[in-house]
Amino acid sequence: MNAIRSSAQRGVDLAKTITIKHNIEGIANMNDSLALIDHLKKFGTLVTFNFRKDPLTKERTGLAFASYLHYDDVNNAIKKRSQIVDKLKAPYNSIEIEPFNQKSRPQTNQIKLI
Repeated sequence: MNAIRSSAQRGVDLAKTITIKHNIEGIANMNDSLALIDHLKKFGTLVTFNFRKDPLTKERTGLAFASYLHYDDVNNAIKKRSQIVDKLKAPYNSIEIEPFNQKSRPQTNQIKLI
């Protein structure tokens, strides 16, 4: 049973995942990671959470991704883009949240021969 949705609702449906920009010095151990996850759980039901790592050095890059169960949870999370995580130490406790939009990337590993 499919309900007809407005164009505004369809626009929201594009993202169930958010991108979190954080300071890597502020999240140095598992307790800090859990503090960030607890902060994100305030907005809804988290399905996945992972830190982005550099493929060569395996170090964290300062980005994390969180996926929510419902689209409304993403809307709640991005109402305020710049946020403070209470359980992290200042000045490393500020994060920026934005919706994750997967953009089509050109494949750079292919060589075009003319």
